[in-house]
This record gives sequence, structure tokens and C-alpha cells, in this order.
Amino acid sequence: MIVRDQLARRLAALLRDDPRRVLLGEDARDGGMLGLTRACVEDPELEARVIGTPLVPALALAHAGGLAIAGLRPIVALPSAAALYEGFAALRELCRLSLCTDDERSAPALLLAPCGPGLGLGGDGADELSSLLAPLSGLRVLACSDPREAAALVREAAEFTAGEQPTVVLLPRDQLFVDVGDPVDTLEEPVALRRLRHGDRATVFCWGAATARALAAVDALEVAVDVIELRALSPLDRAGLVAAAARTGKLVIAHPGPSAFGVAAELAALFADAAILHLDAPVLRVGGEAGPLARDTEGRALPSVAAITEAILRVVTF
Repeated sequence: MIVRDQLARRLAALLRDDPRRVLLGEDARDGGMLGLTRACVEDPELEARVIGTPLVPALALAHAGGLAIAGLRPIVALPSAAALYEGFAALRELCRLSLCTDDERSAPALLLAPCGPGLGLGGDGADELSSLLAPLSGLRVLACSDPREAAALVREAAEFTAGEQPTVVLLPRDQLFVDVGDPVDTLEEPVALRRLRHGDRATVFCWGAATARALAAVDALEVAVDVIELRALSPLDRAGLVAAAARTGKLVIAHPGPSAFGVAAELAALFADAAILHLDAPVLRVGGEAGPLARDTEGRALPSVAAITEAILRVVTF
């Protein structure tokens, strides 16, 4: 079963588990633009809780905010993370609900945002919006790196165990149509950070679609390198990140998108501030090309394996 269908089944299960949950999205009553709402629509008991919204992201987010204030738990299936460009003002207001009401109201709204290259969309379709979303006060931003865990990560986010704040899950498009067999049902480790490879020569930090390329680069080298996956991009596990950086003192950050600004820059600043006495080389950031990119070049939005390999060798031999 491909990841898209696993996610569709997960959303149906989430609605069955909690009658407060409702599912919104463009063409949601027809299965959604990517088919994520299909399993809910096909279930007569769930169909009434699937709400089709106009092709205006701001309206969907504003509607989700109203539902959240009323005590429901809306899930918004966005056609693309790029829709948040248009809906950013509504998203900002959604995030301010608890602040403006002195925590008397919460906004447990979950946004599923496909991002990055993978469907030949080019243009804004190849964008990775963590740089826009992570600085937004009151928003929790999670990134899926392993397609086997996509449904489990969505389940974790929908339970709001870390607090009833608006949450965005970034879902790399290049994972949605991958057949991974049996999915992971429950995350066994905390969401924030996870070590994927063990080594003492350098540390690579990565997330989203850049993770597979970082692992490919490390596995091709005859160098023992730590690989740390970030699942939570906001808020950051600052203590865990600093501890991981201090362990080797030679750091590479693989960013799934242009790395000049945003999460990669924030990580570099954090390490320069809190781990400076442990650093033995410059902190290197490796990202993709800035967009918009054409359909046949959208893969350049991700850092290449060669570029990550070069960065690792540079810090190791510094």
C-alpha cells in the first residue's frame, strides 16, 4: 500500500476515534486533490464530517479556527504547503487564539501540508515552507522524514500530547506514492529528535526529504558520522541539539530547500551561541536551489548527495 493510501486510512481512523474531529479541504468531498480524504468520504458514518472548502486557503484556515474555538478538532488537508502563502494571515490569527484569550481558548487544528518536489509541479510546488512556518509564534511544525512513519506521525500530531496548539505536518511529496508495505503504527521514540546513524567524526542534522540524501551520503563514506533527524522544527529541542553538536564538534546541516535563511540558519546560530566551545570546524549548511523551479528541474530544490558528501569531508578534514 502506498503512503497516500495509508494516510487516507489513518485520517478515517482518527475521525472514528474522536467525534470532535472534522476533516476540511479543497475537493474533500470528492476524495481530495491527492486522495487523502477518500477513505473518509467512502465511509457513510464519517462522510458528514468531511467539509469541502472553496479554493481559497485563507477561508479553510479561518473555518478551522472557528471550529477549534467551538470545541472541535479540525484537520485541514491542504493541496500543497504553498497554499499557506495565501493563507498565512489566517494561520497567524489561528496561532494567536490562545495568546489573545489568555489561554482560555486553544486551537487544536492539524494541517497536513504536502511539500517539496515529487509530482513534477515545479514552481511553488517544489517549495519547503519550514523557513516561513517555524518562526510563527504558537505554531508547532513537524516534518516527516521516513515514509513508513508518515501515518504514525500524523496520529501523534492529531493527539496533541505536546499541547493543543495549531500543528503543521510537512509531508514530502516524493514519499506519498512510495509503497512501503506495512506502516509503523506508533512512534517508538519522542517526536523531536532521533539518531539514525552513529559516529564520532562529524554530525549531520537533517529533516524531511533531505534525510534520505543525507543517509545516502553518509553510507557511501568510510567515515563514522552521526546523523540526527529533526522531526520537530518548531519548537526546537535546543538542549538535545546542543548536546548532539557538542558530541563531535564538526557539523553539517542538510536542509530540504534553500538554506540561506530559516531553520538551517537558526540551527547554525544556535550552535554558534550554545556550542561554540565544542566546535572544531565551521558549521556548514547544504541546501537546494532557490525557486521557483521548472517541472524538469524541481529536484534541485533538495540538496544533492554529492554536496552533502563534500560538506562532510570538508568538516572532517578541517
